Amino acid sequence: MLMKQILIFLFFSFSISAEVVSLDSRWTFQSEGEKFPKQIKVGVLLIEQGYKVPLRGKYHLILPIDQLPETSISVYLDRVHSADNTYWNGKLIGTTGGLSPNYYPYWHKVRYYEIPNSLVLLGENHLEVEIECRETEFRCGLFRSIPLFGSQNEIKDKMIYEDVNQIVMAALFFGIFLQQAIGYALNRSSKSGLYLAGTAIFFVCWRLPVLNKIHFLGIHPEILVRLLFFCQFIFPVFIMLFVHTLIDRKITKIAFITFLFDTILALIQLFELNPDVRFYFVYIWYILLGIKVPILVQLLAKNYKKSSEAIVVSIGALVATFFGIADVLTDVITGKNAYLTQYGILSFLFSGVLAIALQSSRTKKELRNLNESLEMIVTLRTQELQKQYKLLHDDLVMAASLQSKLIPPMEFQYARLNVASMFMPMEKIGGDYFDYYIHEDGSLTFLLCDVLGHGIAAALIASMLKVNFLEIAPKIKDPSLFLKEINLKILPVIEKNYITAVASHFDLKNQILRYSVMGHPSPFHLNLKDNSLETLGGRGPIMGWKKEVQLDTYKIPLRTGDRFFFYTDGITESHSREKEMFGETRLRNQLLEGNALSPKELNEKIKKEIKKFTFRLSDDVTYFTIDFL
Repeated sequence: MLMKQILIFLFFSFSISAEVVSLDSRWTFQSEGEKFPKQIKVGVLLIEQGYKVPLRGKYHLILPIDQLPETSISVYLDRVHSADNTYWNGKLIGTTGGLSPNYYPYWHKVRYYEIPNSLVLLGENHLEVEIECRETEFRCGLFRSIPLFGSQNEIKDKMIYEDVNQIVMAALFFGIFLQQAIGYALNRSSKSGLYLAGTAIFFVCWRLPVLNKIHFLGIHPEILVRLLFFCQFIFPVFIMLFVHTLIDRKITKIAFITFLFDTILALIQLFELNPDVRFYFVYIWYILLGIKVPILVQLLAKNYKKSSEAIVVSIGALVATFFGIADVLTDVITGKNAYLTQYGILSFLFSGVLAIALQSSRTKKELRNLNESLEMIVTLRTQELQKQYKLLHDDLVMAASLQSKLIPPMEFQYARLNVASMFMPMEKIGGDYFDYYIHEDGSLTFLLCDVLGHGIAAALIASMLKVNFLEIAPKIKDPSLFLKEINLKILPVIEKNYITAVASHFDLKNQILRYSVMGHPSPFHLNLKDNSLETLGGRGPIMGWKKEVQLDTYKIPLRTGDRFFFYTDGITESHSREKEMFGETRLRNQLLEGNALSPKELNEKIKKEIKKFTFRLSDDVTYFTIDFL
């Protein structure tokens, strides 16, 4: 029996070093009122597994783990109907919406929860997801996809990939909006382009709440819900208006009535409503769509032989109808919206663009004159852009010179410290920043920051860090308090830009190093005498994310022969032509091989190795080495 248990544990246990694991089996669910949990399937509706709404209960899964994580880990549950509290080994790691008595559904937000490494245990670990669903029109539970568990970076990549798909689609729609809006601004003879632009932009706004990134920006969920349903209800009106203005300017009474109802329902969606009520209105919207289809078919059939525009739009409408029906049926039957409608609407918009182009070709003479004017404007604009480019280039050269003065070259020996630095911006100016300050008692504070992105915006933020460093460094020695103060100072002036940072304080009198980390790669610690190499521990949230942060100050004793290597991830994330990353292993080897070198010589050695490995930098590269003699 013991051997059987060991074999089962080995079969189901896994190392956190595995990037991402699909949690597709061994789940149980226990609803309120049940004495014992039941085996359950995730990725399947709870109402299809014998449960009824309203419902509150707990999913549970045991995860055997045979190796503690070396990197940050998280769990990805996709979207949950409707609210949840998620626990790891009994500790709350995330919550979305609100459970009773303050129930609030937040069904359209992705559940991505980070798991502190301190909560991960060798052996059995317990993942528990408490859910509540009170809407009869919702399916409830973990049903949209199979949960994932593992490396934060890999799971974030999946979320980014999902967002990229939607962003690419939104970019196509937005491009059509810009093209048609500008076309209408240049030629106001027809409103069809304007209505086509309206169709595109409302569809973009309809899809925005689907983006994972949107829900991490702190936008109130009620605003996103109202935006989603308002745009969903209003965009068919613009489709019908586009077809009418393109083919037949006369709008029938029944078409006008459906437009009116759509508009009223869309305006109602701007108010606070019960989620069930919103979905009842969606069913009414489906009925109105069903009424619009024969109106559209009749209109196109009436003009099918009269104009080539009607033929093109008919094909686009046929494709859009097919995808729309498939999407509605999928949503009603499974509750999992496959977002097929967007492909049909995109096809329709392309057919609309083509139809407008065919219609516009009848005014060739006017367009020729307009093109001649545009060519002149383009020539002048090109000349102006060339001038502006030269000015911008000169400004960048000057900015690079100024930045070199803002970032102090650290090539010095102070007391028992020997310091050498290296700064390699990806462009003329960069977003990495480092600095140091010598206190009156002879101790030193060092700061290394990496601003998200590179170029002008990142360099501006780096200059703000310089100002704050000069103000705060003389006052605060404790690294965690130092980083907290910088975070408070920098938070109001940055937007959608985040910063990683590591601060260290060398107390030479007591021979102690104190340091604190905010989302930054942990420094390396070597001892030149015994040739040992280790990564200093410590984690923390990134700077610029929120006002209140929890940070710790770590300390280690300083010994003769200690070497510390501080760096930004531009080193490890440098790519070769074969898309291979430089990685942490190569960096470790360089540090060990440079054991006998001085800090300056070691820095030069690493620089040459990076340039030899990568054909061009993909991010700013900054690092410095400190020896304790």
